[in-house]
Amino acid sequence: MGIEEVGKALTLFNMEFLSSVTAMVLAVNLITQVIKEVFLNENVNQRIPKVITLLSSTLVVSVHHYRLWTASSIVFHNSIIELVFLIFVNSIFIAALSMGNYKILNLTKDKEVKKMKEQMVMNKAKIQSLDEEKKDDEEELGELF
Repeated sequence: MGIEEVGKALTLFNMEFLSSVTAMVLAVNLITQVIKEVFLNENVNQRIPKVITLLSSTLVVSVHHYRLWTASSIVFHNSIIELVFLIFVNSIFIAALSMGNYKILNLTKDKEVKKMKEQMVMNKAKIQSLDEEKKDDEEELGELF
């Protein structure tokens, strides 16, 4: 076993491994979790970890795509615009997978459910106020007779 093979066997991440989607998601999750544990407290806004996840996925995807670009720019048809666009799209994809794709896709559904719950609370409050007005009207009518 040569020195290169031993070096590859001892490392968890290498560029060949990082070229897979699973490894990118794992790397982004590790980076995000370490940053959250070290720098963020429990009372932090929920958007901050999502932004950290997006930034770390952009970093990981950018490193991978830059490596591909330097190895052979023909992969991106010699177009920097294509390279930047693919970095953007793939960063969002990796971030979505890292955060749990179901959360991203159900975000609009969750908002609709919250709106419906708020509407139900408002409707209950209106019904209660109408019931109170009806009772007041009945009491006033009772006093008249």
